[in-house]
Amino acid sequence: MKKGKFVASEADRALFVAAAEAVAAAVREGHPPPGVRVRNDAVGAIRRAAASAGVAVNTMRHRYRRAVELGLDGPVREAASERRAQVSDGAPDNPAGRVTQAQREQALRDEVARLKADLTAALREGNEQDAILALVGRMAKHDPVPPAWLTESRTSGRQGPVTPEVPVVMWSDWHFGEKVCPDDVNGANAYDTDIARRRIDRLLASTCDICHNHGPGNYPGIVIPLMGDFISGGLHPELLRTDEEGRIPSALSVIDILCGALTRMADEFGRVFCPAVPGNHGRNTMRPEYKGYVHTNFDWLIYQLVARWFDARGDDRVKFLIPMSGDALFRVFSTRFLATHGDMLGVRGGDGIIGALGPITRGEIKMRGQSQSLGRSYDYLLIGHWHQMFWGPRVIVANALKGFDEYAGKALRAVPSTPSQPLFFVHPRRGITSRWEITLEDVQQGEVTEWVSVAA
Repeated sequence: MKKGKFVASEADRALFVAAAEAVAAAVREGHPPPGVRVRNDAVGAIRRAAASAGVAVNTMRHRYRRAVELGLDGPVREAASERRAQVSDGAPDNPAGRVTQAQREQALRDEVARLKADLTAALREGNEQDAILALVGRMAKHDPVPPAWLTESRTSGRQGPVTPEVPVVMWSDWHFGEKVCPDDVNGANAYDTDIARRRIDRLLASTCDICHNHGPGNYPGIVIPLMGDFISGGLHPELLRTDEEGRIPSALSVIDILCGALTRMADEFGRVFCPAVPGNHGRNTMRPEYKGYVHTNFDWLIYQLVARWFDARGDDRVKFLIPMSGDALFRVFSTRFLATHGDMLGVRGGDGIIGALGPITRGEIKMRGQSQSLGRSYDYLLIGHWHQMFWGPRVIVANALKGFDEYAGKALRAVPSTPSQPLFFVHPRRGITSRWEITLEDVQQGEVTEWVSVAA
């Protein structure tokens, strides 16, 4: 590559200049400059500069190469000329950069310092996780027992001994902080923090309306599985560039929203039970990490802080199940549910015809087999992640509150769907009875003339 072809940012340019100066200093010490053959018992200038800077040799070599491409290697050329002049004038030389005892000791001290820094960083990461646990003030490794009202059958006075049902509404894939531009999706959707708040308010109001005016009534409480991906989290570079809010401001906003929303549900239904699992957008790592997964996930932190808020207020109407495994197993009467976000089903991608139906079905089969082998059998798998509503014989998939986005439109060529969240009722003997899709935007329909009509 010719000089001047590479374009560097100011920050990178400063690194390359520093690398050239470090190599020049090593040349002045007598170490062979880059391009000069190094004897077996000698240390080249780049290796010496890397040890002094506490970075890997390849890192120093890369930075110096960039310095050469940008024409920033002047100090090295000057140092090499000075060194050649000194040798020709009879100045004592360190032949071919042969390592002296003092240099050997200094290199060891530099290596020890680098290793200490790496160890400190590793310990600090572990301490941060411990600090989070201390901050939320909860024993996160303990899975609490679901409240008794979930499994106790009670009777009401309506038309004799009638056992009330339990409503279950899944809150999933809010992606708070993300922006969806309507022009990018042909007007099929728009999304920002204001729209998110409006849809959440409609979700709460519609849940109460359906349960109180169209459901069986006389509820012992309500179950609200929190299915993850509550924040956008800047998971991809384009999200980092376009998100309306960063992950920390978004997390704070969601904490406030959940505290208010769950309080409202407790006021309406008396008691609330929240199995809570993390999603992939909440993670704080570039790629999924499976050891201590929840401790690097903002969804988990959100749940812990919301639970702590209710504890601090002495409000025991809202209970949480926040398992370390990320899979929440619970029971409503005699029906068993396993809630997980849906990104770790052990399967990948669908196809252009059946979409996500294939991986969802295969993933449920794998989840069922593993759960049975662990003694954690379930009747229904509850997942989100796939951004579409699907009622299967053994799986219920929640749609996204965010709705249709640019990825679904361009990469998947998916059919747009109205943003929604699922609601269903569980009976102690009949299991799941009525199922509702709570739409969060008005569905566009033609003119309504008669309550029923026949096409001409």
